[in-house]
Amino acid sequence: MPARIIFSPKPAGFTAAWTRHDDASREANIWSHRLDRYLEGWAEVNPGKIFSATAHDYHFDDPLVGLFSRWSFPDYFECLQARFACASAIAAQDLAFSIRGPIEGSLRQGRLTFFREAPRLGLTGVTFITIGERGVIAETVAYDLNPALRVLRDHREKRE
Repeated sequence: MPARIIFSPKPAGFTAAWTRHDDASREANIWSHRLDRYLEGWAEVNPGKIFSATAHDYHFDDPLVGLFSRWSFPDYFECLQARFACASAIAAQDLAFSIRGPIEGSLRQGRLTFFREAPRLGLTGVTFITIGERGVIAETVAYDLNPALRVLRDHREKRE
C-alpha cells in the first residue's frame, strides 16, 4: 500500500501542518524525501521548498494559470495572488494547498495522483505528480468545476 500523505494549511498566524502516514511494510525509496519536501512546500506556500525538491527539467501546468518551469515557478503564486486579489484581499497563506493522497493504486511510471485543494480560494481538483530519482519532474492540475474557477477563467480570457 502506498504512503498516505496529508498536507493541510492552518488558520492565519500558524504555519502549515503536514503529516505523512506510512504503511509499516513500505520500504523507503530514493524519492520519498523529495516528494515530502515538495508537498510540504505547497502546504506552506514556500516556493523554495518546492524548488529544492524538483528536477532541473521540472514543469508545472495549471490549465487556467499557465505553464511554469522550475525557474519561473515562483511566478505561479504571484499570478494566483493577483488574480484572486481582484475579488478580495489575499494573504500569502490563502494560497496554501492541502494535498491528500496518493490515491490508492495511482503509481504508474513514476506518476502519482493526489486530491488538491486551496480551501481559502475554493479551488479543488486532482493533481498528477511525476517523480523520479532526481526529484519531482512534473505536475499537472485538473480542476473540479466550482465558482472559484470563474475568477481564474475570467482573468485568462482578458489576457488573451
